[in-house]
Amino acid sequence: MRVFGIFLTILILLASCATNTSVKIEQDLVDEELQVELSPYESIGFFMNVGDPLKALELFEMAYSENPDSEETKILHSSLLLAVGQFNEARTLLNSLIAKDPGNIDALFNMSFLEGMEGNTLAQEEQLNFILEVDSKNAEALSYLGEIFLTDKMYDKAEDAFKKSISFDDENIVARVGYGNLLLREKSYEKSIEQFDRVIEINPDYSFAYSDRSKARSGLSDAEGSISDLSKAIELNGEYYWNYVDRGKLLLFVNDMDGAFSDFTKAIKIEPDFFYAYVYRAGISYGRKNYDAAALDYYRVIELRPDYFYAYEPLALIEYIRGNYGLAAEMFEETKENFPEDPAYLLLEGISRYADGNKEAGIAIMQKSMDNMPRDSYFYDIARMFSEPGYDSFLVGKLTRETQLPLKSRVLFYVATYYKLLGNHRLANIYFLEVADAKIFGMFETDLAEEELKDKLID
Repeated sequence: MRVFGIFLTILILLASCATNTSVKIEQDLVDEELQVELSPYESIGFFMNVGDPLKALELFEMAYSENPDSEETKILHSSLLLAVGQFNEARTLLNSLIAKDPGNIDALFNMSFLEGMEGNTLAQEEQLNFILEVDSKNAEALSYLGEIFLTDKMYDKAEDAFKKSISFDDENIVARVGYGNLLLREKSYEKSIEQFDRVIEINPDYSFAYSDRSKARSGLSDAEGSISDLSKAIELNGEYYWNYVDRGKLLLFVNDMDGAFSDFTKAIKIEPDFFYAYVYRAGISYGRKNYDAAALDYYRVIELRPDYFYAYEPLALIEYIRGNYGLAAEMFEETKENFPEDPAYLLLEGISRYADGNKEAGIAIMQKSMDNMPRDSYFYDIARMFSEPGYDSFLVGKLTRETQLPLKSRVLFYVATYYKLLGNHRLANIYFLEVADAKIFGMFETDLAEEELKDKLID
């Protein structure tokens, strides 16, 4: 959970203990050498902020080796151990503290964090309940319990915990963010915005309040306000992947393709091994008919998520357009497996095999497909046209009586393709042109027909 990490860092940075020891730090920042004298706890905070918790732990152990038995020292030590992922050492230390003082709230909190970091949700909940046995009005424990309930979809319990936490601490950001997200799930967008507004009032530099509020504004169809919130979140936290993805999706909605493309590209730079932004960027490239760029992104999607079957259809179409019919056949086969209800993919697999020079294999695929198609279906007619010489005349005649333009245009694409494969470019051009002129939005046969007309059939 995002807020868990924030609280743990605060716990580390705000710990205090009197000492006269000083530590000299040398740190390069943008080609300048920073040399300062800091107290041990300040230096710990410095190294946590610059992303070096191991150095913070080293400084801690150096500065407090002379006073290892202080309870405050041990609490801070356990926090640092958690921050650097030394969970076994942290558990041993916390167990000793809790054994000595079962009501030690700081130790119980750190133990709850430890259980959460190791994925032991029930144990984490138990530790938080121990805290509430000691202090029934502990707002922090209630807020974290609320997050557990929210994650487990126990919404009534989550709402009760968040509301109690807020009643005991009006400025508890964890509870307000959690409650705001609960209201988001319930589509209570105005009430959700009220919670995020209050979080921003308490801490205007908390980036996630803006990104979460953007979701609520989006739910109210306020695209401009949602984009504005995400832009503020990015200003505050420019390295968070999902802010760019979410803003990119909204920019797509308002038809700002350049802005969306830029956001998805930035997201990819931040997390090159996350597949999501590649999908959207590929879609923009495909829409712009930049098929080479789209293919690169779709292949990356499949590399990262082979089970993301939505990428196979556009890749199949791209390879077909590029004349890589063997690859297209493989991709159509994958698509057919994931969308068996649409016989077009099976037909295109056969057509691609045919176009790749294996006419017999392509026709065999289409002949086999006829066994699973209703005999009064146009797709049955298409498969029969490829399998039975002369059947094209019957199908063309049947289409002259078809009144549904989308259906007629779709079938005509396969008729045109049949004539193309026979080498009858004149008839192929006539029917490809009819499909393209119909301009049926969202029908991939339209895109394929337009590509065929560009420069491939000149006769």
